[in-house]
Amino acid sequence: MKIAITFISALTLVLFSNCTKVIEVDLNSKDPQYVIEAFVTFGQTTHEVSITKTLNIYEPSNFPAVDNAVVTLSDDQGNSQNMVLISSGKYQATGFPVVSGRTYTLSVSVDSKVFVASVLMPQDVQLDSIESFQFAFGPQVFNSIVPVRLDPAGIENYYQFQLLKQGKYIPGIYIQSDQFNDGNMMMEPIFADGANSGDTILVEMYGIDRTVHDYFYTLIQNQQGATPANPTSNFSGGCLGYLSVRTMDTMSVIIP
Repeated sequence: MKIAITFISALTLVLFSNCTKVIEVDLNSKDPQYVIEAFVTFGQTTHEVSITKTLNIYEPSNFPAVDNAVVTLSDDQGNSQNMVLISSGKYQATGFPVVSGRTYTLSVSVDSKVFVASVLMPQDVQLDSIESFQFAFGPQVFNSIVPVRLDPAGIENYYQFQLLKQGKYIPGIYIQSDQFNDGNMMMEPIFADGANSGDTILVEMYGIDRTVHDYFYTLIQNQQGATPANPTSNFSGGCLGYLSVRTMDTMSVIIP
């Protein structure tokens, strides 16, 4: 999933009625920022980091990749590996197993700046099944996708979902929490455009920590018309983006 360009509040040209004078406001005053997207996934030994930079408002929309960073992945047991640049802006660690209950730290050093994030691996939660039901909203009928799983009791759990149809991701941000379902069987529906009757949908469920959940929650609020704001990163140092230390389970469903 790519991060959208940083939200930059700007005043455009203001033209007063009955006056020919135009007041021009500097729209190019926001310094570019680094954007880091990093994934450490339970059960996998290969982990990837993407590093780009935002652009000023008048520049083209191709975000420049950052190829000169020193990126280090480590855990709280002293294991550490320098990640290797595998393509423009993409760094990778291989042969690095992750274990439940450990805290993982990503350090990025670039252009005299250092960004650090540390996240505890969440408890692994597995899918029980995937259901699909139709819901009527007025004259329209929508297909829902319901990831069924037993939520562990006594701890906060946060979930992110990605949906694939014919091998391609369905656009959207899909997150849930156990705020009102702690310790219960969770059956909260997901509604996604393009999930039609007869489709086979692959559901990827990720157990994530609260900082990543809140990051995507802010993005959803921005999309729904709230006052634009940059989501709070779990990296120190003043960059955008996030480190997602996550569990993963997958299951498919055929939409009836």
